[in-house]
Amino acid sequence: MWWNLKGNKRPYIILSAAMTIDGKIASKDGDPEISDEEDWMDVHKLRTEVDAIMVGKCSIILDNPKLHIKFYDHNGYYRVVLDSNLSIPVESNVVRFKPEIYPTIIATTENVSVERIREFESNNIEIIKSGIGSRVDIVKLMPILYKKGIRKILLEGGGTLNWSFIRDNLVDEIRIFIAPWLVGGKDAVSLVEGEGFSKMIESPKYNLTNVTSRNNYVILNYRKMKR
Repeated sequence: MWWNLKGNKRPYIILSAAMTIDGKIASKDGDPEISDEEDWMDVHKLRTEVDAIMVGKCSIILDNPKLHIKFYDHNGYYRVVLDSNLSIPVESNVVRFKPEIYPTIIATTENVSVERIREFESNNIEIIKSGIGSRVDIVKLMPILYKKGIRKILLEGGGTLNWSFIRDNLVDEIRIFIAPWLVGGKDAVSLVEGEGFSKMIESPKYNLTNVTSRNNYVILNYRKMKR
């Protein structure tokens, strides 16, 4: 059983990502093709073990993923998209692709118009308003998702979304696939972006629980240290 920073029950969060040796999850032109076929199979296996997969709106706009499960038998799960101004296209795969197996929830803010919300709701998308600022309040969102029966979430976010969860100390487990190359680029997206912490002591700490390697690739697993 897990709690958020205000003491409410919340889902267990697993951050999953593939990155280069220098910590980039995409090239300067946005190319995210880092994982090999075996890693993709591992990721899809991990997807069968959670109640929801979560991404940010940029992943939807740039890649239009289905966020489904391949290779394994499964019962489906929720697709949760964080979109503060409800800007993803209604034609996106997360809206159109097999909603009966992968129902989609979009978390947005109180600032979105009623007309825009109705447009998505008419396509059987559940809208959750969380926060009155410019970004979705993820601390407030977590217990709402928990009450819907979502106990474990796979976070497959970009650097900004990953930072939001790290900043609020919401990541319980980390799985990192490291590819054996260096891509560089100050504009290439890193595993965690955002403002960052001023001091090392402010950041959450993790225990290394497992290390595996094959064909020059390395997979690292971490769990959050108890304070």
